Amino acid sequence: MLWHDKGRKKDGKLRHVADAPQWRTIDRDFPEFGSEPRNLRLGLCTDGINPFGTLSTQHSTWPIMLIIYNVPPWLTTKSKYILLTMLISGPKQPGNDIDVYLEPLIEDLKMLWNVGVEVFDAANGSKFQMRAILYYTINDFPAYGNLSGYRLKTDKGCPVCGDDTESEWLEHSGKHVYMCHRRGLDPGHAYRKRKKAFYGKTEHRSAPLVLSGKEYHARVKNIITEFGKPYKPPPNGVYHTKKSIFWDLPYWEHLSVRHCIDVMHVEKNVFDSIIGTLLNMPNKTKDGVKAGHDMVARDRSEVNPIQKGKRTYLPPICTTLSRNEKKVLCESLKGVKVPHGYSSNISSLVSMKDLKLVGLKSHDCHVLLTQLLPIAIRSILPKHVRQVITKLCKFFSAINAKDIDPDSLDDLQADVVVTLCELEMYFPISFFDIMVHLIVHLVREIKLCGPVFQRSMWSMEREMGTYKRRMKNRYRPEGSIIEATVASKTLGFCQDYLNNMQPLGLPTSRHEGRLQDR
Repeated sequence: MLWHDKGRKKDGKLRHVADAPQWRTIDRDFPEFGSEPRNLRLGLCTDGINPFGTLSTQHSTWPIMLIIYNVPPWLTTKSKYILLTMLISGPKQPGNDIDVYLEPLIEDLKMLWNVGVEVFDAANGSKFQMRAILYYTINDFPAYGNLSGYRLKTDKGCPVCGDDTESEWLEHSGKHVYMCHRRGLDPGHAYRKRKKAFYGKTEHRSAPLVLSGKEYHARVKNIITEFGKPYKPPPNGVYHTKKSIFWDLPYWEHLSVRHCIDVMHVEKNVFDSIIGTLLNMPNKTKDGVKAGHDMVARDRSEVNPIQKGKRTYLPPICTTLSRNEKKVLCESLKGVKVPHGYSSNISSLVSMKDLKLVGLKSHDCHVLLTQLLPIAIRSILPKHVRQVITKLCKFFSAINAKDIDPDSLDDLQADVVVTLCELEMYFPISFFDIMVHLIVHLVREIKLCGPVFQRSMWSMEREMGTYKRRMKNRYRPEGSIIEATVASKTLGFCQDYLNNMQPLGLPTSRHEGRLQDR
């Protein structure tokens, strides 16, 4: 528990959450808490799972997990240091009413902050008063809205930009798109003045300002929330559904980042959009008849869909692949061989019959986006389109590094803004949903909160899979999960205490003595 204070390498690079400015801000604003390195720094994660092992949405159980950030990064993501604190039972998801279920946990967190609990330190044989702070939450985007109380399905759907979010409504596609990334460019950048490539508009505004915790609290503190069904949405023009229960924590307004964007889900959605558009995969492509009509409405007559009899033809654009190019892309991925444990079998995800990718999991999308996609497209697509996709892949590879130089983050932010602007020039307008827009905010969160790999939901999703497998009684699914989890944690602690004993009737591990202190 003291590793972040004594065992961490301190050379100015971001390797751990403790290297980030938000950690130091807490120590500065609350010196009494920061002076005791054994005090806990916690992250909260929640998401819905179906414990019955099916893909249907007829049941949704929500585990509430806490992650301990005092320990080294290779232990943070282990099951032993992920605490199942609550289990919100189904069959329906709590939605906006999740605050009602979180109330006991918030009461415990307030007690742990104000008073703490007396803990025996076995290392030096003394007792001390241990306190804890909730550092941030980590969720996918729908759960982000439930916990933060921000309305995501509106024209101001970005919770970071807030009221300064700029969006457009696509009449034919029936959704909002976010194409305002030129606001983040340098004031004299050439892209700001280009009209034809950006739907006949110039851009002279600066980037949206992010509200501080105190400014955000001033906006929501007077909101009166009515929980229960039926849900009553706020009137138009109001973008907060409630005052989140996390504002009851006395330190919440001092945090620069309170709810983190989950990079795992951003990667999954962005890769699905890119590969679906390139391979023209049904229900995945962003280039269709509706998108063509939306682009024509914005002075792009060259992509107007052509009606020939009962069929509608779409004129090719720079992201359109011929059948031979699709075949080249799929064959290159079909021939990929990776070491054991690197990823799943990539070749099994490629359907040569339909020329598309099937059965993609989140980690498959991560490996393809950060490593393999630039190689697969190296001989297809126009050079300028190929380069911009490669730059986006390089960005995701850079932010997933285990150690990051803070001095390089400003250049990384400038590069990704230019990349997003170039994507606007080449990709269909319906490509730019909220998940693509969230890319522009990832570098800011790295600056404030540290490396991405400690704030992604990889370990939490794996833990949720463990909870689903522990369901044995279909009549009481949540009871089965709790009983098995308590038994597992208890056995883990017993194993630690009895580690030096000689077991009876059990074989000695072949790794005995080789993994000492690991």
